[in-house]
Amino acid sequence: MLLKKKSLAIKGALFVAASMIMVACGSDTTEENVTPPTEDSVVAEVQTQEVTYSLPSPLQIASIFKKSGLKYKAGITSDMKDPAKYTSNLNKAINLGVYSADLSYAVLNKQNQEAMTYMKLSRQLADNLGMGTVFDQGNLSTRFEKNLSNEDSLAYIIAELQMVTDMYLDENDQQQITSIVFAGAWVESMYIGSKVYEKGKDKSLNSKLAEQMTILSSIINALKAEEKKDPAITGLIADLVVVKDLYDGLPSVKENPEATEDTEKELTLTDDEVAQLTAKIETLRMKFIKG
Repeated sequence: MLLKKKSLAIKGALFVAASMIMVACGSDTTEENVTPPTEDSVVAEVQTQEVTYSLPSPLQIASIFKKSGLKYKAGITSDMKDPAKYTSNLNKAINLGVYSADLSYAVLNKQNQEAMTYMKLSRQLADNLGMGTVFDQGNLSTRFEKNLSNEDSLAYIIAELQMVTDMYLDENDQQQITSIVFAGAWVESMYIGSKVYEKGKDKSLNSKLAEQMTILSSIINALKAEEKKDPAITGLIADLVVVKDLYDGLPSVKENPEATEDTEKELTLTDDEVAQLTAKIETLRMKFIKG
């Protein structure tokens, strides 16, 4: 975790994520005429007087899970319902994050039509938030549809979409949306990872679930920095703190306190602890998608 005085920055590291997917796929093909975004260019900053936090993108979390044995499991992503049911900006932003996690999961597992559906749903939610024009930059929506058969190209397009979205929100002083989207994406990613773990009990995936829990403190602090912009963020913070408190109280975590803040130290939870964490995340995720 990166700490720095004067500002709070959320860094997507999207080019790294796209590269990880390409390595995992073993493919040499990339979309023609696409200039991949660089890691340094994918930065969304939220100004505060406290610290700088570094958070991964939904694409990066999905790729980390996949490299650890995450397999596709049908029916665990969010229901593809009409985004118009989300009326508050908080719910719109949360579910834009949920859809972005589902989109990344679908792309990594070559579920092309499902990915296309989540891309369209994301566009609708972005429209409802008044930022749908980001999908038109660089013909992102059109390129996505034309490259459905090319997983590597889709990864780059998702990375580019995240980059221009973060830039748009930063330029329009809406950094709180970035933090809320990250929260929704993180919860959905953890939900997917935990449900797949239930099926196969893969120990490598187990340790990655614990590793991704180290991000939660950063997400909570990022939201706190923007709390004044939207009073509804207070409730979201409280919901996430419930998950963090449960995790921090697990015996395996309490016995290895250094692993809760250091992703280089591997921590394995018991199956019962994963079940407790999964239940808590599932409850919060259900609250999110119901709106």
